[in-house]
Amino acid sequence: MASLLKSIQIPGNINEVQGPSAIQNKPVVFLQHGVLDSADAWIVNHASQTPAFVLARAGYDVWLGNSRGNKYSNSSADSKNEKEYWNYDFEDMGDYDLPAAFEYIRNVTKQEKLAYIGHSQGTSQLFYSLSNNETYFQDKISIFIALGPATRLTHESSTLLRILSSNVTRIALNNLCEEHGIYEIFPYNWLTTGAMDFICEVIPEICQAIVYLTTDQYLEEDDYERQQVYFGHFPAGTSVRSLNYYGQIRGYGEFMRYDYGKDGNILNYGQETPPIIDITKIQKVPIALFVGEDDEVATVIDNRWAKDQLKTLVYYQEYKLGHLSFLIGKDGSYFTQDVMNLLNTYHPLNLPESQQAI
Repeated sequence: MASLLKSIQIPGNINEVQGPSAIQNKPVVFLQHGVLDSADAWIVNHASQTPAFVLARAGYDVWLGNSRGNKYSNSSADSKNEKEYWNYDFEDMGDYDLPAAFEYIRNVTKQEKLAYIGHSQGTSQLFYSLSNNETYFQDKISIFIALGPATRLTHESSTLLRILSSNVTRIALNNLCEEHGIYEIFPYNWLTTGAMDFICEVIPEICQAIVYLTTDQYLEEDDYERQQVYFGHFPAGTSVRSLNYYGQIRGYGEFMRYDYGKDGNILNYGQETPPIIDITKIQKVPIALFVGEDDEVATVIDNRWAKDQLKTLVYYQEYKLGHLSFLIGKDGSYFTQDVMNLLNTYHPLNLPESQQAI
């Protein structure tokens, strides 16, 4: 079933001359958020260091992707109630959604290549895509910058992910959802996002506890004020299958394809168990890994493993950050300095100095 995807463009500063010709002279940067999130993630921090605004001020044409099924990228009300509509995970995003977004952006901007910056699930889907179909992507991506890279999850300490990765828990939850026709999880509405916004304002300790138990080991690394803003936009909705998939990856201890069960695996893969997503197959696209030392989801140990697998790695650095710190951290220098330096090397601006923002 087709999904309507919405990308948000920030073509420049508010006082900058706009128009098709001006935009088409700018290099494109595409940002893809993580699971349960939305494009809002890239603009919730202070304007001086939130990624989307840093890029736009520098002179890039910024595009913010939205995963299918979230509050921006959804279909009609009728189709949203259908099981088929929610039968997706990050493999589908890599196989269909990223190519669709890239082709649309190329048609609008006339730029042949873009720089890709992903966070969490936004990295998983491109790691899968590059290992499965790099021939398509190699001429379209100048560099892949991975923030909080999520591949193998054998050493994560996230309480939520550990619960989801238990076979007993996963099977019970999936059966319960199936029985009641629930295929969407944590949609953007008053009962989820609205409640989080209210709770974070009235009882902020609850929100801090949620972050501690799921993503970030040390809360002092995050900007408390921006954390409240973030939870005014999160969660933004996804499929039950998407969360189940990460539970499988954690349970198997491998970065692997979706597990359909023995019969389903034979039908889809020709073997009883799901195959490994082999990131050693990536041969062309330059990759940069930005790893949080205090990330409870995409840990240092798992990313050191990924580092050893990748043959096109051009940058690897561990930062005093948690998983959400890449979005709401107090210290945004990893982006304002290191990410921007990488872009200057692999995806440089071609604007005259007079047109580059302050």
